[in-house]
Amino acid sequence: MKRRWQPAVYSPGGCGCGLLLLPVVVLSIGMMFALAGLAAAALVLLIVAIGVTIWLYRFREQRRADGKTNVGWIVFLVIAYPLSVSYLMFFVLLMISAFTGKSVTVG
Repeated sequence: MKRRWQPAVYSPGGCGCGLLLLPVVVLSIGMMFALAGLAAAALVLLIVAIGVTIWLYRFREQRRADGKTNVGWIVFLVIAYPLSVSYLMFFVLLMISAFTGKSVTVG
């Protein structure tokens, strides 16, 4: 007895669930890139703040002799350090939570 060959019909993603989840996947990837971009910006801000701190320390005597004040730079540093460090800590905790699957809390 000879069997007839019947072609199997497959739909992409099984029942079409993949197509329904596609917007969620795209949104997740977009959010991942946005958060990674913010983390990169926070890292650059931290590096710039450290550079400004070193620059202010090295040229403090020359700036005093020229009569220049450091008020604007100090305001920048007071804003830059907490902003960059806090977001980098958030990003690190987010990555730990994402890769371990456990909630990470501080304190």
